[in-house]
Amino acid sequence: MNRRFYTSLVLLMSFSLIGIILMQGYWIYSSWQNKEEEFSLAVNRTLREVVDEIQSRELNDYVYTYQMLIDSIGTPNEANFTDVFLFLDEDQSSNLSTFFAYGILEEDYNINLPDNLSNRYGNDEVKDYKAVKTTIVNKSIFDRRENRLNASISKLKSVEDIDIFKFEKYKSAFQEYASSLPIHKRTTSREIQALLNQGFNDRNIITPYEFGIYSNDLSTKVKSNNYLEEQSGPKYSIPFLYDSSSPVSYDLVVSFPDKQEYVLSGIIGVATLSFMLTLVIIVISTSAFYQIIKQKKLSEIKSDFINNISHEFKTPIATINLALDAMSSSGSNFNDKFNSYIGMIREENSRMLSQVENILTISQLEKSSSPFEMEDTDIHEVIEDAIEHVKLIVESRNGYIKISLDAINSFISGNSNHLENIIINILDNAVKYTKDQPNIIISSSNSDGNIIICIQDNGIGMDKNIQKLIFEKFYREQNGNIHDIKGHGLGLSYVKKIIDFHNGKISLESKKGIGTKFYLTFKNI
Repeated sequence: MNRRFYTSLVLLMSFSLIGIILMQGYWIYSSWQNKEEEFSLAVNRTLREVVDEIQSRELNDYVYTYQMLIDSIGTPNEANFTDVFLFLDEDQSSNLSTFFAYGILEEDYNINLPDNLSNRYGNDEVKDYKAVKTTIVNKSIFDRRENRLNASISKLKSVEDIDIFKFEKYKSAFQEYASSLPIHKRTTSREIQALLNQGFNDRNIITPYEFGIYSNDLSTKVKSNNYLEEQSGPKYSIPFLYDSSSPVSYDLVVSFPDKQEYVLSGIIGVATLSFMLTLVIIVISTSAFYQIIKQKKLSEIKSDFINNISHEFKTPIATINLALDAMSSSGSNFNDKFNSYIGMIREENSRMLSQVENILTISQLEKSSSPFEMEDTDIHEVIEDAIEHVKLIVESRNGYIKISLDAINSFISGNSNHLENIIINILDNAVKYTKDQPNIIISSSNSDGNIIICIQDNGIGMDKNIQKLIFEKFYREQNGNIHDIKGHGLGLSYVKKIIDFHNGKISLESKKGIGTKFYLTFKNI
């Protein structure tokens, strides 16, 4: 693993881990926000429903009281009843009907409100009905109703049966009268709490709360038992029994001391699971970092060891060569057998030196991002020079090398020495791994600004599993008699390294018993 790849891998893993942690944190925060918004929306809807319910109940109480009065009177004469309720005037030229509502005079009917209502609303409630203003409504509402008062009054039997015409007549008067009463006479803490409990339970809001009604920012008597003006927790408020004509305004305020715990309880399960998974990822990533660092150190130790050993080998190799040269130039007459031994030693010594040089070159390539200089190079000339090195070996086995260099543009940016070495390496393998006469074909062509070199042989070939491994350092096939062929598994690893540093590509096609084709691709200049 070279330094650049190692650094990129560590940075990528670090950024990925940080990204996962940030995404998990953002997801938990978003879930919290969504729960907060859901909670607030549910509370506000409940408060609105409570206010509407109390306002509707208050109006219905008034309407029901007057309904009781009407039922107790029986059927009054027209004149008396007109004084009590309305006079209907229709304008034939327009689509409008106008009604005038009047107060119920106590002395005209000689009745009193029931005790429970008189205690609640006071004795002046009936007389206050005079405050009603003239109301104009669309005549189409009453198209199917008779305009005679007696016929209209006979239909007024209960609160549920009151038509829109009569309801509007009551509503405007009762609202104005009710606004003059103190808030504790219009509603109770028990009523508000019952409605809040029902609304919160319907929306699954199960958490303690306190409430109170404020009048112009001052606390009133209507509040929960434990409500404090400096109540802890977030507060929600809504106008209560609002009347634009009244100088007094009320607000229903509800606070939730344990809101944060309640919202957290809604996401704690998923958040805990997310946290645990993130923790597992952190542990695994940390372990992976440790193993990568450990493997990096072992790789560096191994490389340093191989480099040191290789350098140490160069000294005895050079000494052997000097000894062989001295023996050959001494002028002594050795017999043929002795000379063959000297030749064998020289050949093996030369092969050992070549392997040591390959090891040192590969080590240098792994440690440096630019271990050699690049220059404009004619790859055709490099191929021809490489062929000269193996030509005699091929001919000695009655084989041939056929070249078909058809590429028009053969110039690339590269190092001619290393390029020549990789061509020699591939040709040498083609000769070594061919059982019969080695027949080698070398061709070149241009495609999409690249030059493609194909080296084809008729050797023993490889299966697909071996093709995936042949570019690894020190790899050699482990079955058959492949190790009868001399080598250390460094040749194709060296070829791959050199091609990578030239920003090229190498690929192959091979079939067992038929042969192999290597394709080398380089960018033209």
